Amino acid sequence: MYCIQKKLKLIKGRATGFWLLAVGLFLSCGPAENQAYRQTIAAERMALNEQFFDPNETPLDSLSFYTFGGLKFFPIQEKYRVNATLTLLENEEVYNLPHSHDQTKPYKNYAIAKFELDGKNYELMVLEQAVKKPGNENYLLLPFLDQTTNKETYGGGRYIDLDKSAGKNIVIDFNKAYHPYCAYNSKYTCPIPPPGNRMDVAIEAGVRLSSP
Repeated sequence: MYCIQKKLKLIKGRATGFWLLAVGLFLSCGPAENQAYRQTIAAERMALNEQFFDPNETPLDSLSFYTFGGLKFFPIQEKYRVNATLTLLENEEVYNLPHSHDQTKPYKNYAIAKFELDGKNYELMVLEQAVKKPGNENYLLLPFLDQTTNKETYGGGRYIDLDKSAGKNIVIDFNKAYHPYCAYNSKYTCPIPPPGNRMDVAIEAGVRLSSP
């Protein structure tokens, strides 16, 4: 066991001096073999914050961008990185998946992800866009709701990106769960998680609201 100090990112604030953003855990203690994983998650969180602070890439509107103080995350917990098995769904029909702003877009149910968390079995539907942009041929979406929804996390749920090329045995990492852009800017239209993807447990991992 040992502890290492995570790198902190100092980003110049636009209104009052400097914002100090710590991604992941300020001080992470654990087995040496776990440090590489934690550092990877911390680096991804730092990169996501940098995107939000970049005026050319941010999904924030102008007012929110001016007052933005950085994304907030739950502490990294490796129990939320779970092994899952996909049961592929054959010959599924394309349907109109409800989106925000009373819109719909064509999707199909790709697979059922089965996994265990804290000794309990869960099943979540993995979705696939019917129409994909070039380069996104292997993109799959796992949207979900849990007991943090509309409390510590956005009321419209959170997403995890998956890759079809990973096969049937995959890793679902809730530490990478993120809010859709709708959580930050009403101009975006985002998929609404299917009712069956509501989990009866608080997934205290990934991105969270700045304040409940």
